[in-house]
Amino acid sequence: MTTKQRGASLLEFGVAVAVIGILMTILLQRIWYYQDEAEQASVQLTVANVRTALEIKVVQGRLPGRSVDLTILAEQNPLNLLIDKPINYAGEYFSPADGDVAKGNWYFDRSNKTLVYLLNIRNSFGDAQLKRLKFKVKLLRLPYSPAKPSGTPDTLGVAFEQVND
Repeated sequence: MTTKQRGASLLEFGVAVAVIGILMTILLQRIWYYQDEAEQASVQLTVANVRTALEIKVVQGRLPGRSVDLTILAEQNPLNLLIDKPINYAGEYFSPADGDVAKGNWYFDRSNKTLVYLLNIRNSFGDAQLKRLKFKVKLLRLPYSPAKPSGTPDTLGVAFEQVND
């Protein structure tokens, strides 16, 4: 009389665990990849929105009967130009310490007039040593002309650029 085996053998169980482990590893790698991609896209979108808002402000200042002081614009928080700030905007700080602002958030550093993004995932932007991305509104000026009596060159416009420490 033969008995029928009920359930799975130890070998079948081991194979099932191995297959599930491999699939979970692949799934986690994909999730991390898409988290990196989402962080990059979010930062790029915010930077593009700020650049567009700055361009609009400069163009509005050139309209007849209007003016905008670009030097003041370069000193202000560029996120104030946006109608809706990013949901991960932490506010304005004066030289914050490392733990003051959580990773994955934007903040404006009032001490050096830079907009800073603290990286949530370091591998998102290639350089593993990079902890934060810094951006600044810079004045674009015409070259100095000795024929012009004034000592300062005319302001041509502004640019929103990434800066290094």
